[in-house]
Amino acid sequence: MKPEPSRAVENAAERRRFEEQVAWKEVDQLHAATLQFANKCLELKKLCVALCTVLLVWLADKNLRFVECAVLALGLLVFFWLADAQNFYYQRKTRRGIAAALGRARLARGLGNSVSPLGLEKDAVNSVLSSLLNTSQLFYFYLGVAVLVALALTHHA
Repeated sequence: MKPEPSRAVENAAERRRFEEQVAWKEVDQLHAATLQFANKCLELKKLCVALCTVLLVWLADKNLRFVECAVLALGLLVFFWLADAQNFYYQRKTRRGIAAALGRARLARGLGNSVSPLGLEKDAVNSVLSSLLNTSQLFYFYLGVAVLVALALTHHA
């Protein structure tokens, strides 16, 4: 026995509404995760500045050569840069997930799927490199220059 055509249409419409609701729930969850990664990036930068300041004050009183101090300070900066890059990578990954979920919601609504450039998959190497080398990461370069100048002034190279 075949279902009535009107019942089949109702089931299809119901399924599309369900798929759209699921897609929107996924967008909400991914958006919350993206915000958490963004907040972690900001918190890492604040912690890095604080620890670099403490390290500079501590190294100013030590009888260490400039090179030793620079290696310690730059090692700290590299650690934070890599941690921040990892958060940035996952932040971008969740944004691509949001774009994909929005595409699924558009399909469920019957609007077609217009994929934004953000939703396009990148290969792993480009994605990692863009996380390591982006304008947000320039912060660590500038902080490194400031730390080296401060160390040079305190240790008279």
